[in-house]
Amino acid sequence: MKQLCEDVIQGIQDFNQGKYYAAHEYFEDAWRDTPDDSREFYRALLHLSGGYYRLTQDRPGASRKFFARALAWTKHFSSPHLGIDTAAIIAQLQILIDAIDSGKSSRTLLNEHAFQIPLINHTRSS
Repeated sequence: MKQLCEDVIQGIQDFNQGKYYAAHEYFEDAWRDTPDDSREFYRALLHLSGGYYRLTQDRPGASRKFFARALAWTKHFSSPHLGIDTAAIIAQLQILIDAIDSGKSSRTLLNEHAFQIPLINHTRSS
């Protein structure tokens, strides 16, 4: 079983603590450093965190673009993928996109749709 790299684990920890910019940086490092197909999955996480970060900047339109890209890339992976519940991520992304389309404010989105990346089963790479 393929394992999560340290950058992704740290990114998930930061994301789950609401440190979206820091998470974005870790996911970007993993994306850049990964030569296999997991690279695209890391790009989806990168955009997920980027979308939440844009919400903290009160930029829901920019967030929607990030979330739409993350949704498109995440749909290519089975659930779970690398011990991450991709089905939950897909569902959350659709909820976020729909909420933005309905005109909900960034503050409301952050308050009502806070999300943690769900780990099902993972191990660290050495």
